[in-house]
Amino acid sequence: MEKWVSFRRSRIDRVVALVRAVAESGDPGEHGDGVEVVVEAPRKKWWQALFNRDDTLAQARIVVTREGGEVRYPFDIQLITAYGANAAHRLGTRRGWAVSNSAGMAFVIQKGTHRDGFDFEELTTGAVAALAKLRRHPQERGWRARVDRAVKRV
Repeated sequence: MEKWVSFRRSRIDRVVALVRAVAESGDPGEHGDGVEVVVEAPRKKWWQALFNRDDTLAQARIVVTREGGEVRYPFDIQLITAYGANAAHRLGTRRGWAVSNSAGMAFVIQKGTHRDGFDFEELTTGAVAALAKLRRHPQERGWRARVDRAVKRV
């Protein structure tokens, strides 16, 4: 398992570097299904979780490479939050993005074409912004990210 990288919500440059490094490597992952960068929002304080009925760890799983290490649009970001499959539809629209509730999972999707080049900063910003909006008043500190090479897709 990879190490976690801590970052501030307003300073995502370390996460952008992780995403870019995975994309440039073309890594197919341990099972050949691709590699994801996992972004986690800080946990709520115990009393906030109690009153909001939300002690779920909020994650955004950015699919950077696909089967065989392919890097291409659209980029999917699976949201794992207390809102379940409805999480993406709570976000509203963002230019160049789509939302989906597929097979009981929530996704935000960055659209583009191969001619556009890859905008990894916007991809990372979109993932962090989605988690921040779903978390309501998230902390500036305590965010973290890591590379997940053990992805198995069905």
